[in-house]
Amino acid sequence: MTTTRIAVIADIHHGQDTLTKRGSVALPLLERFVAEVNAGSFDAVIDLGDRISDEAPERDRLLESDVAMCFAKLAATHHHVSGNHDVAFLGLADNEAIFDRPSGSRSLIIGDVRCVFWQPDVSLTRTRGLRLSAGDLDVLVQLLAQDDRPTLLVSHVPLSGHSQTGNYYFEANPGRAAYAETDAIRAAIVDAPCPIVALAGHVHWNTLTTVDGTSHLSLQSLTETFISGDPAEAAGILDIEDGVLRWTVTGREPLSVTLPWPGTKSRWRAPLTSFAASAVA
Repeated sequence: MTTTRIAVIADIHHGQDTLTKRGSVALPLLERFVAEVNAGSFDAVIDLGDRISDEAPERDRLLESDVAMCFAKLAATHHHVSGNHDVAFLGLADNEAIFDRPSGSRSLIIGDVRCVFWQPDVSLTRTRGLRLSAGDLDVLVQLLAQDDRPTLLVSHVPLSGHSQTGNYYFEANPGRAAYAETDAIRAAIVDAPCPIVALAGHVHWNTLTTVDGTSHLSLQSLTETFISGDPAEAAGILDIEDGVLRWTVTGREPLSVTLPWPGTKSRWRAPLTSFAASAVA
């Protein structure tokens, strides 16, 4: 098996500066990312969404177009999911037209790696939180069921439901960091015939969480400042070869993780019942 190498970027947030997002430097940082990818050897680039900080329909169209022009300079094929900021005033169809790439749910092969891109509803308001729309979960189940090969599951919002304690945005707002239907999503991943590693953005954090034997990775934002005070300049590299996945994050908050990339799905033993209600100590 040859090595499949994928560059990953998340939460670019091109647009105005805010208290914690340095949107004014997003394009120069993205241009540098593109140049580094072009100077390397990559099978593809994955963009995890939230390419802009939304303002208004026409302004967002211009911001997305700026980002699209940067991606167009890539020598490698690029694949996208859209985040809540990308669709605050624009639709998925608008994003697809601007980037000339699909943004909907789909399954494809990158190098030797099967990838499932899941694009459920990412609409987010102060009162709504994150909720799936009718049919979103069915699409995930159907895509995962199509193949039993190891699968990289890509989404904007993390699917692990991991703790947000310490997160600047989400410690007090956990309903904006995960879907209300997280339990059902986890069940769909457990029931899938394929071993899965899940990859997402949205929470502006480098994390590794294991749920039911599935590894969930999230990537820090390119322009986020809440940890170091300066833009994180985060970019990810996935190297997958011979039963091993290596995940490397560069920038101000570097991370390196090695995970198994098993050929078949393993089933964990059912957890014990409560010790308090059992004779097992």
